[in-house]
Amino acid sequence: MIPAEELIHQHARAFSRLDWDAVREYWHPDGELVSPGGRWPVTSMRAIMRDLDAQYRDVDIQVTNVIQSADESYIAFEWTYASTRRSDGARSVTPDAIIVEFRDGLIYSWREYFDQSHSVELGQPAAAAGERLA
Repeated sequence: MIPAEELIHQHARAFSRLDWDAVREYWHPDGELVSPGGRWPVTSMRAIMRDLDAQYRDVDIQVTNVIQSADESYIAFEWTYASTRRSDGARSVTPDAIIVEFRDGLIYSWREYFDQSHSVELGQPAAAAGERLA
């Protein structure tokens, strides 16, 4: 079994490549993702990643500030999620806070919280070139 923090880092690298087959390895068969955009069972995530790949490029995820329970059944962390919208080149860098519950050493529950005003993925305008999003 992969230690919880290492699993999160590996998951982030796979997600940055938008490689669903690699991402799927880290998810429990009954896993669920909850974010400001909605709620999805793991079974619907392949289509979501395919759509992300069609609409966005240059995805970069950096994991920071990891805190985990002593038994590694829960982990809370922050990451920055950056991507560029293919249609117009708009880029955003979105700070996220995520709480993960593990079952059988895999992601069972992923609850993600972020400021939607910074996310081109949710249709928000991105900052002008060179402008830093706070």
